[in-house]
Amino acid sequence: MAGVTGGGSPWRGAVIRPLRSRTTLCGVTASPRKPAALRADTFAGLTVALVSIPQGLAFAAIAGLPAVHGLYAVIVGGLVSSLISGVGRLNIGPAVTTSSMVYAVLATVAPDNHENWPALAGALGVLVGLFTLAGAALRIGRFVRFVSRSVLLGFTVGAALLITGSQLAPMLGLDVGRPPTLLGLLIGVGRHAVEADVASISMAALSFVMVLIGGKYAPRFPTPFIVLALSSVALRVLSQAGLSTTLARIGAIPRSPGALLTPWFGGNFTTDLVVGAGAMALVGLIQTLSIAKAISDKQGARMNAGRELAALGAANLATGALQGLPVAGSFVRSALNEVAGARTRVAGVIAAIGAAAITFLAAPLAAWTPTAAIAGLLVATAVGMVDWRDLFRLVRSDRHDRIVLLTMIGCVFVMPIHWAVLVGMALSAAIFMRRAAVLRMTEMISRDGREFRERRIDAHTGKSAITLVQIEGPLFFAHADEIADVLAEIFSRKPSVVIVRMRRTHQLDYTVIAGLDRVVEQFQRGGGVLIVCGLTRAMRRDLIERSSFGARRPELLLTTGGRVFGSALHAVELAEQIVKRRGTDGSRPLMRSVRSGAKAEGAESSDRTEVGEPVQSTADGPETPLDGGITK
Repeated sequence: MAGVTGGGSPWRGAVIRPLRSRTTLCGVTASPRKPAALRADTFAGLTVALVSIPQGLAFAAIAGLPAVHGLYAVIVGGLVSSLISGVGRLNIGPAVTTSSMVYAVLATVAPDNHENWPALAGALGVLVGLFTLAGAALRIGRFVRFVSRSVLLGFTVGAALLITGSQLAPMLGLDVGRPPTLLGLLIGVGRHAVEADVASISMAALSFVMVLIGGKYAPRFPTPFIVLALSSVALRVLSQAGLSTTLARIGAIPRSPGALLTPWFGGNFTTDLVVGAGAMALVGLIQTLSIAKAISDKQGARMNAGRELAALGAANLATGALQGLPVAGSFVRSALNEVAGARTRVAGVIAAIGAAAITFLAAPLAAWTPTAAIAGLLVATAVGMVDWRDLFRLVRSDRHDRIVLLTMIGCVFVMPIHWAVLVGMALSAAIFMRRAAVLRMTEMISRDGREFRERRIDAHTGKSAITLVQIEGPLFFAHADEIADVLAEIFSRKPSVVIVRMRRTHQLDYTVIAGLDRVVEQFQRGGGVLIVCGLTRAMRRDLIERSSFGARRPELLLTTGGRVFGSALHAVELAEQIVKRRGTDGSRPLMRSVRSGAKAEGAESSDRTEVGEPVQSTADGPETPLDGGITK
């Protein structure tokens, strides 16, 4: 991953460096020579705190948990991650993606035991933290680039659909239970749609419209906080005035940390719980590293993936131990951090402390927040989290990506979203393996002995005295039989010398070498000669040590060098010398060639034409003699 460092201990920069600083705030460097930076961080932190509070309430609602557990994740997750993370503007806390997965896991594991959901969420957070820390130790961040865009976009769209479906009931003022799938939610709402409450619909619609307008025209303004605050004030005023209302509210928010905790989870760690935690850890690390890398690239800095995963894992352990929601990087709050002018990690610390202070002071008012207003805010968030232009572009562009995307969206309707993520990743991996298993072999046809053009291997390949074939890509066991079959077909046409160019191949699987050995041995018994060129020194060493033909004739294994087509041209010269010594009957051309402006003897054009390659030096330095005095 460009711009990412994965080496070294993730804790070194997180712990040792702050301890060496002369002035720190909760372990975060705050230089006294830059008061402007501290002012900017303070303003940004308080701005993010105002947005974090309604998001914490909303994400707890998505997960089916009491609102306070979302606030706890905002405070504890944000504080712990800010003390460790190396990306100053990154905000870690409850996220819409992880919250939707929490709901799916809880509804699957304990559908009829809602009282135990907070303890289950805590256990889930601890598992997510452990998985994430294990990923940091294994340096798994480097493999995030192999997760396809279709999987990420499919998950985002699926999460947006699940969030919208889960909030339809509170928007309509209904209670339909908590089924784990989108289809179950829609069926439940459909059965009770005639019981919809007009007040709830009006409140949700007003919240939805205001949040969308505020996000578009005043992104720095804490519109969600203002919307929920106004709705809470309105509901309380109506109640105190003696005007009854059918609007449901979130209820009391405890001020004491001890009041938050239910007994620790004492049940079995079921498959769904463990699989859900694994899927959540995977989605969380992908989301967090993506945001952190984008921020680092803008700042011209390098991101230490291990350190960011350590911050994410520690934050999840802390919130899980105190039964908060599992956390991940937040797109919205990280972007707001940047827009508000945050410069260092101090902004994250102030955001967490500010959220705690505001929550403590405003707890009585927050208890009056209508659930319909939160539902409207969440649906607006779901609409905004999908990059619709990117979605339509992906659907139109690639058939395989379209299959993965639509499969994941379809799975969200009929299975919990954590299983949908795993299905999507498995399908994406299968497509990748299928593409990687496609062997690309072409015949290189000479023009004037200097330029080469690629042609598809056809019935004429191998009918000249010298045949030059090129193989591309990493060669592993899936290619072994196909390579052997293609070369056996070429060998059957009795060329005197076959040259196999591997300039674009940098890996040789032992199964491939064994397959080559089998067909080459038969070719050599019939008097044929095989020359392999374009090898790296490691590949040449492998062929000498692991193949019979390499051990017998190491001088016919040519390594690549700095000249354009250097080893290929030398292989052709060597082949011409061999053919000249043996003599030919003149019935076949020396080498298949390209006539100016015309195709070679019936050859079919390949997808591309090559007239040379960039000059590249190998790590082994300039050309040096090989065994037998032959040079590249």
